[in-house]
Amino acid sequence: MRSARVVSFDMDGTLTDISFADSVWLEGIPRLYALKNGLAFEDAKNSVMNEYNKVGRQKLEWYDISYWIARLGLNVSPKEVLNSYQHRIRIFPDAIEVLEELGDRGFRLIMVTNAHREFVDLELEKTKIMQYFERVFSLTSDFGLVKNTVSAYMKVCNVCNVSPDEVVHVGDDECFDFDVPSKMGMTAFYLDRTGGHSGEFVVRSLKEFSGKLAERT
Repeated sequence: MRSARVVSFDMDGTLTDISFADSVWLEGIPRLYALKNGLAFEDAKNSVMNEYNKVGRQKLEWYDISYWIARLGLNVSPKEVLNSYQHRIRIFPDAIEVLEELGDRGFRLIMVTNAHREFVDLELEKTKIMQYFERVFSLTSDFGLVKNTVSAYMKVCNVCNVSPDEVVHVGDDECFDFDVPSKMGMTAFYLDRTGGHSGEFVVRSLKEFSGKLAERT
């Protein structure tokens, strides 16, 4: 590995917990669908989940709240839905400390997420962490790509003018945040806060990630 210059973070499940996103997708959208169609919440949720699964998280539409509002025939704006659950946006306790530490150590910090720009901007506003990042990439909004192909990460490298082996990425999705970036030559760490996995490139916290990064650079 060439000396790492850039540290790349996923967002939901890595820097922020997933309660906000889950509330929007698993509570807000199904509740609106239930009201529209006169259904019990659980019946509506099952129907909405079935629609989600028809698309799948490998596709752009999965992440696009405007697409789902239109597909399900809901009379609401994306902003209304997101604002209803903004009180559930929470940053993990170790995030600020690690961002400050890595910034002080001279790393260029970026964020690389599949989340659509509406989600990203609101979470950045509420957590006040934009100040730590040189760039924040919403791959689905900025490039029309999902983190399931190396081309998505290569776009990021090109914009940041670095080679993959100068980037270290960390995130909580084993496929999107570990397998894919590893294939293209990045050093990647899988963040498993549940402690269910182990290995050289598995960490249970961002603090542990920062420690492992210090050992390698």
